[in-house]
Amino acid sequence: MKPQIQKLPLSEHSSFVADKFTTPYFETPWHYHPEYELVMIIKGKGKRFVGNHVSDYAEGELDLLGPNLPHWYRKENFEETGCSLVVHFKEEFLGDGFLHIPEMQKIGLLFERSQMGLHFTGNTKAVATQKMEEMLSLSGIERLICLLSLLKILSESCEYASLSSPELVNLNENESDRLQKVFSYVLDHFKENIHVTDVAKISMMSPSGFSRYFKKRTKKNFSHFVNEIRISYACKQLIKDNFSISYVCYESGFNNMVNFNKQFKKIVKQTPNQFKQQYKL
Repeated sequence: MKPQIQKLPLSEHSSFVADKFTTPYFETPWHYHPEYELVMIIKGKGKRFVGNHVSDYAEGELDLLGPNLPHWYRKENFEETGCSLVVHFKEEFLGDGFLHIPEMQKIGLLFERSQMGLHFTGNTKAVATQKMEEMLSLSGIERLICLLSLLKILSESCEYASLSSPELVNLNENESDRLQKVFSYVLDHFKENIHVTDVAKISMMSPSGFSRYFKKRTKKNFSHFVNEIRISYACKQLIKDNFSISYVCYESGFNNMVNFNKQFKKIVKQTPNQFKQQYKL
């Protein structure tokens, strides 16, 4: 599957797009586009891929993604409805040079930080979400003012975390396509034994060549990436149901408890038992 480049459905009466997207238009596979994207998840949960970052997403989360930053919000259950509120805009949506005026300095810095993707939390997320929902009912200059107000809120916030690092920005089409296939394969098969030779075949590379390529592009060993996916799934199982730790170990794709405990503590910074006790009623 080739990476899709989204195009703004821009009307002659607007300089940016703000709209709700619902299944089947909620998610686009691993893709990038020249616009900034502010996305708020209204309904659904799954895996978030932003550059070389992988994490779970859920309802109510808010991210700002810079131009040409590859991303993919993959629903956990494809049969469930997904919905997001998305704002797309180009850097020059206010005209060439507008970012260089003194009043736009903080927003310019926000745009620089967003090159790696920003995940907002706390009161910032609550206020920004309210602004995004308000924007949908506005038009003309009121809508533009609302967007500027929203960007001001985000630019003054300290309640955010960067998602990716620079390595996956401005990928060419072949690289994006290759990583899309790798991500999809791991998400579909992480409960099984995954051999680097199998993934290398998908990528049309030798096993050693693929290992070097994956490490160079994501700054992660392929085995560590697979373990991140498995441990993420294990955490959800330990929280959601009263499963034993040994059951979750094998259900998550690990072959023995020793390695499961080792990888769990390495990634979560706790033992599985300590993690499970936190959520025990």
